[in-house]
Amino acid sequence: MNNHCANTPIFPAVSGKAWKQRIQYELDGADYNEHMLHESSDGIKTKPFYTHEDLPENFNRNTPDQDPFHIGIEVFCNNSKMSVEKALWSFEKGCDQVKFLIQENIENPLDLTKKLPKHKFFIFELQKTNSKQLKNFIGHLNTDLKKSCRIQLDPISQFFTTGNWWSSEQADMDLICQFVSLSEKPRILIDTRSIEGAGASISQQLAYALAHAHEYLLVLSEKKLLDRVHAFDFVFNMRSSDFFMEISKLKAFEVLWDNLKKLYQFNIPFELSTQPSKIDQTLFQNNHNLIRNTSSLMAGILGKCHNLYNLPFDHIHKKSHPYSDRLSINQMLILKFECGLSGTKDPVLGSFSITHIAFEIAEKALSIFKSTEANGGFIAGLKNNSIQKAIHLQFKKQMELYRSKKRSLLGANLLFEVEELTYEKYPFLRIDKRKTLIEPIIPYRYAAYFEQKALKDLDEN
Repeated sequence: MNNHCANTPIFPAVSGKAWKQRIQYELDGADYNEHMLHESSDGIKTKPFYTHEDLPENFNRNTPDQDPFHIGIEVFCNNSKMSVEKALWSFEKGCDQVKFLIQENIENPLDLTKKLPKHKFFIFELQKTNSKQLKNFIGHLNTDLKKSCRIQLDPISQFFTTGNWWSSEQADMDLICQFVSLSEKPRILIDTRSIEGAGASISQQLAYALAHAHEYLLVLSEKKLLDRVHAFDFVFNMRSSDFFMEISKLKAFEVLWDNLKKLYQFNIPFELSTQPSKIDQTLFQNNHNLIRNTSSLMAGILGKCHNLYNLPFDHIHKKSHPYSDRLSINQMLILKFECGLSGTKDPVLGSFSITHIAFEIAEKALSIFKSTEANGGFIAGLKNNSIQKAIHLQFKKQMELYRSKKRSLLGANLLFEVEELTYEKYPFLRIDKRKTLIEPIIPYRYAAYFEQKALKDLDEN
């Protein structure tokens, strides 16, 4: 074979225009826009095909090799003995790391770690901390546990989730400064899960994550502590119902973070942790949640997450127990080892559709971020209730689609059947009346409307 033949493409190139014309021909008179374009909750219209013409001009095909993602589990920690037992069990079943959700009564991290394997990794997320507890944990981290542990705290997430600060805005932000100034290689936590769980669109999730991080950037810059920050740790929920959009979400975040670094002239990397969303999970026919979780985990992996967490399929009505916890760990192990998805080259790099959608999401998120900052920033938006209103409006729009059956949710508005279940905890939103500084951002589930209605009808009959 001569060189000319070797370099001649087997198939002639086909333009995007030619593809569209062919599809319109095959539609036999049906409207292309009505039948082939689908609009997401962010207002992004997805097409039936994408070509290289859809790639942005500044698209970079080069990407570093991806390190293997870590399989983790969260352990609520207000009893050292029980938490250690759960952590040991988790490591035995295949987890790489354990995140302890530390409550205010736990003062000494060595009570947790002295019986755990030294080669394993632990994260201490201080969920209701004070200066004394923080100093105690930092002191041990900088000496005994330097190589195997990490501390996290996120007072802003506490603020919008509960409606109150731990102490006050000034005192809580001082804790962040204290944490950064005293720690070796400190990392700032940005937990966005409640915002997604309350119904925020993808572009809202990313915009508010940036605005959330920006609040810490401003405080640390003012105190001249920003150079000490080793990384930002972002935690995102992933919805199973929007698989490709969720992959694009994480890709869009990379673009946004690069823009933020250029804008504010810092060079701090980020790390992504992902977990399946609860918003589209169901109480009845909850085996569907296993499939939902698998899709969500896959989206996180393909979006290049660094840490992967899962949910038990029956978490809505049952407390933690070995059977469902083991299933949730096994799902992650199968994806990592049997599907060979860990440590590979970026499998979606150069995907015309995901890349195009990611840049569209980034543009919309950047617009919301700029608007938020122009109106005083993230904390100011929480105080004047504009952020809560925007998120709730988005939830109501999506909820109406499910009520009208324009969108389907298995086990809710499609193939729904009430089952007899053993309730170990209340499966629906419980209203706790208390005084708060702001309206808290409360996670919901779309299926709860249909479940409560069915149970009420059952009681009346």
